[in-house]
Amino acid sequence: MQMTSIKSKVLLLFLTITAVVVLSMALLMKFGFNQGFTEYKKSLEKELNSRMVTSLETYYNDQQSWEAFKEDPRIWHELIFNSATDSRMMDQTGQQNKAKRKAKRHNQGRNPPHQGATHKRASNSARNPELRRVLPAYTLFNQQRQWVIGPVEWDHPDSRRLKLENKGLVVGYLVYDKKPKAGQMPDKQFNKTIWMVLLMITGVMALVVLLFTLPVTNYLIKPIRSLNLATKKAAAGDYFARTSINRKDELGQLGQNFNVLTDTLRSNAELHKKMMADISHELRTPVAVLLAEIEAIQDGIHQADTKNMNLLHRQTSALKHLINDLHQLSLTDLGSMQYKMESINLNDLLLGVVDSMSLSASNKKITISHSLPPEQLHVLGDKNRLLQMFVNLMTNAISYTDAGGKILISVNQESSGKFHIIQIEDSAPGLLPHEMEQMFDRLYRKETSRNKKLGGSGLGLAITKNIVEAHHGTIEAKSSELGGVNLTVRLPEYV
Repeated sequence: MQMTSIKSKVLLLFLTITAVVVLSMALLMKFGFNQGFTEYKKSLEKELNSRMVTSLETYYNDQQSWEAFKEDPRIWHELIFNSATDSRMMDQTGQQNKAKRKAKRHNQGRNPPHQGATHKRASNSARNPELRRVLPAYTLFNQQRQWVIGPVEWDHPDSRRLKLENKGLVVGYLVYDKKPKAGQMPDKQFNKTIWMVLLMITGVMALVVLLFTLPVTNYLIKPIRSLNLATKKAAAGDYFARTSINRKDELGQLGQNFNVLTDTLRSNAELHKKMMADISHELRTPVAVLLAEIEAIQDGIHQADTKNMNLLHRQTSALKHLINDLHQLSLTDLGSMQYKMESINLNDLLLGVVDSMSLSASNKKITISHSLPPEQLHVLGDKNRLLQMFVNLMTNAISYTDAGGKILISVNQESSGKFHIIQIEDSAPGLLPHEMEQMFDRLYRKETSRNKKLGGSGLGLAITKNIVEAHHGTIEAKSSELGGVNLTVRLPEYV
């Protein structure tokens, strides 16, 4: 698996996040365990010390002395054991007096009768050596701070002292080590066990994430690979390449957008081929006529008289207009056409267009009428380009309207007040819906009534659409109530 692939990156990312999260949890859990365990040990130590103090004070209240601990250390150990196990204290007074009397009656070298009793008491602590090993090292000092029993010295740096009182008087001191060495080994073992458990949890989590991440990455990468393959085909010119990503997430939307993109590229490519063929045809016709007429004059078949020169002039003019239109269209497509934006009075602009087109309309006996609002309507635009746009629309209407027809120009304000609506309607003949959708395509002309003999090069409306869009407006064609076509232009209002 290459580390540059998305799959490896996603897998590495998931593993990294999991490792960080699990290790953070492990550290927090260990910190919590340590804090809790420390508090637990402190509470046990406090409780044990309280029991020890209570037991020793009870013992002294009964015996009024610590001498028995020196004579029989097992009594001391038994007292510590009973306090640690929270068992009820035995009747120390009766048993200790009994031990003293028996000790006086027997000679040295004989087993004292109380030995069985002390063995019985000591056996309790002997049964649990681990408990003795973890208990603090307790030491007893009398009221004069003289050592009685225990391993800790009075001035030990890690020792702590607890007073033992009887009837309001200090009768002794219980000294213990704050850091007993005997208890460190179980603590270390406990910490080690906790770490082992946390490491096992980390390993299991990493394995689970690895097993979970592989299908997730495959689920994410599969549509990307499909899209990558389709993109390579489209880049090589295969605009029929498609993706079949049937998902409702962002990758599914990306796949659908890619399919729309290839459809658009294919449509543009077909349109480009068609346009090149149409341009070639449009240029070939006047050039062929010019060449044939010149060759006829050169061969003496035709004379260079006024009639033939007029024919050459007409064909040259048609060729010039076509080249100019192509140049204008290329400028508007590329956005290179210069626009000098200023406030334009729509009423004045349209009235000027009507006046300039009146002669052409009267030659075909076409009546031009208009319905303009009394208030002045303004748009932000380039006066020359807007004039060119409306002249193109009027020329198209006059060219494709039957003789004796009508043209109506109307201007209204949209209900929202943000756009002005300019409509140029003409009478028969009309167009079919699919033909009106193609009106703004380059070099489009209807093959019957709206043909080249009546119209121009078929580029005027394409140029008009680009000019409208450059002014942040829209243009559309629909059926007119007069029987022809209604060309509707929407331009933003300018105050």
